[in-house]
Amino acid sequence: MVARWVLLLLVGGLCAAPASAEIGGSVGIVSDYIDKGISNSDGHAALQGSLAWTDDNSGLFLGVDGTTVDFNDSTDAELAFLGGYHWEWDTVSVATGVSRTHYVDAPKGAGMDLWEFGVVGSWDMGFHHWEAEIVYSPDDGGAGDALYERLGLTVPLDDRIAVGAHVGHQWYQRKDVGGPAYWHWGAELTYDLAPATLGLAYTDTGLDREAGCLCGPRLSVFMTVSFP
Repeated sequence: MVARWVLLLLVGGLCAAPASAEIGGSVGIVSDYIDKGISNSDGHAALQGSLAWTDDNSGLFLGVDGTTVDFNDSTDAELAFLGGYHWEWDTVSVATGVSRTHYVDAPKGAGMDLWEFGVVGSWDMGFHHWEAEIVYSPDDGGAGDALYERLGLTVPLDDRIAVGAHVGHQWYQRKDVGGPAYWHWGAELTYDLAPATLGLAYTDTGLDREAGCLCGPRLSVFMTVSFP
């Protein structure tokens, strides 16, 4: 799944039009929901979607994205509600905002819901496209402060095919709850069949291959349909 803040930046860009406000979004399916290098669907397929409203005059956006999950407990889905501002200057886009993530039917007392504050930037240089984001959470699942950084590069090979690569880093204040800080990285190949996009993604992490940790090298395929 595209990183949440990057996803909202892209949707905001789609919504930027002569009309004062627009609505855009996407629906899709992925063979394995991998977040920050770790499977959040226990290696199974996940249904995903996003919706965003953007005011072109002020840059204000409101959005929601969601995905099914499988944590081998009662949790059914992850829903994130976002709000913030989006700006564009020629080839540069920036979005900043806050999100609240809710885990549907999570075990009582699990404390999984969290707040996040993020900034994401995008620079389109024509022959390649850069993305960078930084996200801070004051209490990520009981692990205290958490900080996430990600840098991504996309290179279009022609009008339809593009290759991309990314690297990210996750840090938790309480390692006994959130685990050790770690790096993750990956690459993907996409084919644009507008409004649909097909893709193949590879991910890996620097985490030790502990039993039950789906954090090693993984391949996934996905299809996303964007609208309008």
